[in-house]
Amino acid sequence: MVRSTSVLRAAREIGAIRLALALSSWLAIATACSSDDGGGSASDGSASDGSASDATVGDGSASDATVGDGSASDAAAKVNTLMPDGDYLVGLKLKLGGVQLIAKAAIVAVGEAGKGGTLQSIDLYGAHANGYIGTEPFAAAKAIAVAADGSFSIDFGKVVVPGEASPTFTPVPATLKLVGTIGKEGDVCGQIEGYIPDFEADLKGSTFAIVPWKQPLPENYPVACAGQGGKVYEPIKTCPALKAGTNTITSATFERTFELQLPAAATATGAAKLPIVVLYHGNTGNAKGISADTGWPAVAGEQAILVVPNTTPLVDGSKPVLDWRYAEKAFDLDNRELVLFDDLLTCVGKQFAADLDRVYVTGMSAGGMMTTFLSVHRSAKIAAAAPLSGGYLHPWPTPERKVPMLFTWGGPTDEAYGQDFHKLANTVLKTLSDNKHVHVSCDHGKGHKIPSGFATHQWQWFQAFKRTSSGDPHKGALPAGFPSYCKPSPVQ
Repeated sequence: MVRSTSVLRAAREIGAIRLALALSSWLAIATACSSDDGGGSASDGSASDGSASDATVGDGSASDATVGDGSASDAAAKVNTLMPDGDYLVGLKLKLGGVQLIAKAAIVAVGEAGKGGTLQSIDLYGAHANGYIGTEPFAAAKAIAVAADGSFSIDFGKVVVPGEASPTFTPVPATLKLVGTIGKEGDVCGQIEGYIPDFEADLKGSTFAIVPWKQPLPENYPVACAGQGGKVYEPIKTCPALKAGTNTITSATFERTFELQLPAAATATGAAKLPIVVLYHGNTGNAKGISADTGWPAVAGEQAILVVPNTTPLVDGSKPVLDWRYAEKAFDLDNRELVLFDDLLTCVGKQFAADLDRVYVTGMSAGGMMTTFLSVHRSAKIAAAAPLSGGYLHPWPTPERKVPMLFTWGGPTDEAYGQDFHKLANTVLKTLSDNKHVHVSCDHGKGHKIPSGFATHQWQWFQAFKRTSSGDPHKGALPAGFPSYCKPSPVQ
């Protein structure tokens, strides 16, 4: 990021400046300056370097003239080395599942770095990494005092982030407050306070950072103050002794539990290796509940090793609002759920007769979102995936391998937590078609539900795939007895 030089600007008529805020299906804003991986201070893209005229705001001199009041002194009166007027990018990281977003900014200010001043106006506009930038503000504030130490607090009250700016394409009501600091070097970052009713989510602990706006939008941008970035975790080195039933594993520094169903052949000497099915539960659910709801234990039976993880029970002393970190812009060893997936395969693969060329993943709702996420970011380890009411919340990257996908959802009435899973489904399916992934679309039309007995069809479809093969072994057809609402793609 390029540091902006301090400027003594002649006052001029300035309209409200725009701060674009990209939020997600569960959204509200974040505060503090540094990239998600902890690399680089937000001051690298600062709005001011702190050098400026010594004229004091409010000392009775000509600099006290109101910006844009039409007086002849306007041209020489406004002192602004606090935060130069202009457009800014706001990087956000929400406590809500680690959601990382962008925003566009434009701010009108008066004051001096190290002495304080006023953010005369700030408008927030929805924005999205896909290029959307709103034309109407969803939040605005005026006359925000900035103390001599650079601290400020902006209470926007009730806001509604537009659907176009949300990763789930659904409007997100929230309350929003930014509490931050403009540093002497122009770095701007801080904390977010607020609440998202749809998710019953308190945003306290979320962070943000602000840097000058530029296009094309940078792939990496600060979302927190320096030193508050994300962690990089180590893969597991020593596996616990696993058994059928409930197990505990320490992964990415967190103690996790999961259910393990072991066929007799999985522990028999010289037995043929068995495939692994990993099943993810939905938001506020658990491993035993999703097992019962899907019927996967009976379907896997003696044919496959079934692994069903539970979400992290406590993070920083509280249960996370979103169970799985599929919304976080952390795509490798900086994402504890990806590390958990790796560790589960490592430990199960070492201790049992497991075929790591036949690893299949499925899950419902939040578990479906995690399934879709894994199909992209662990594509080299997964033979096939079957999300139920899933979706993907980031710009689709080029995966290492095109994972075949059986994508199932409940049509236009498929909604949960105020989020539109029908739109999410159609977005994923278009991407799969555009990128020539083998896939099947199954719109059962019954809303946000698991179709009765559908695990049987998932298993029928899964068994033809290996991670070492490509193409569609079903040759564009479906196994016998598949529901008529399922349509195979033409990709073979």
